[in-house]
Amino acid sequence: MIELVGYIRVFSQHGRLVTAEQIAAVAGLEWDNKQTVAGYIQLILNEAYADVQMRLSDKRHFFYSDKSIVERYAEQWLALERGDAFEAIIAQIRRNSCRHTEVYQESVLTFAPYLYDEPQLANVREQLPQLGAEDIHYAVDKQGKGYYYSTQGLSHSYAAVLANYDPCEWSN
Repeated sequence: MIELVGYIRVFSQHGRLVTAEQIAAVAGLEWDNKQTVAGYIQLILNEAYADVQMRLSDKRHFFYSDKSIVERYAEQWLALERGDAFEAIIAQIRRNSCRHTEVYQESVLTFAPYLYDEPQLANVREQLPQLGAEDIHYAVDKQGKGYYYSTQGLSHSYAAVLANYDPCEWSN
């Protein structure tokens, strides 16, 4: 497994999680699936490789380095890999709202791991209300930028205040 760490770290720097089989193929190595979990356990016992994380998704083991990828990103990436993009988006909106400090800017969906264009953003706006997430709302701020929030964590009025907050604005 140690021979795969460099590849895991490089792929992570580019925002990708990878399976041991994928990395082994890139490295030109033979890989037996049965050795994945045991190899990972042996790997992380060495402090030099403690940054390598493993996640199970759809019966496949994915790896990433937490030097480049945070756990939330990894969760979103895996949800997209499984085809559960809406599940990931809803969870992220709820997490943001429950912090009571910010709304979920629609523009976040234009960055990795989503990389949505305008038609895909419109599809999200259309589909979310139909997925049984009645607490998720979409609104537009004073600058015309869309945002989402959950009423599990924010009221409509407080979400509007957060969306239109200007940290450079002075108050008396």
